[in-house]
Amino acid sequence: MIYLEGVVSSGMQKASEFIELPVYKKQYEHKLGFTPYPGTLNIKLQNDIEVDVEDEYANKLQKISGEGKYGDVFFLFASLSTKDNTKTKKGAILFPVRSVYTTDTLEFVCEDNLRKTMNLKNGDVVVLKFRE
Repeated sequence: MIYLEGVVSSGMQKASEFIELPVYKKQYEHKLGFTPYPGTLNIKLQNDIEVDVEDEYANKLQKISGEGKYGDVFFLFASLSTKDNTKTKKGAILFPVRSVYTTDTLEFVCEDNLRKTMNLKNGDVVVLKFRE
């Protein structure tokens, strides 16, 4: 298993628009196996760690196909836990082909509003876990 520690951070408040787009919505439901909450939790990785998805995890990625001006979104199934491991949620890390974030910021999605259900706020440390 791979464990990545990061800090919850604010995003651009645009993920909800993209998750709700018809081109993506049905694919998310079908391929992820759940209806995602309309928004992502942004996690800035600590200790200068960056994730080079294409090199390191290409064989594990699954794809949500975009069309026209909307690009593809790759994803890895993962879980997110509080640092003390008292709360955990299963979901996926999204890797949009067209992203405004650098490789040290990951977007996590699940069926819940994680800020509410896990009581998360900016600056909280979380742990992402996924299969190697």
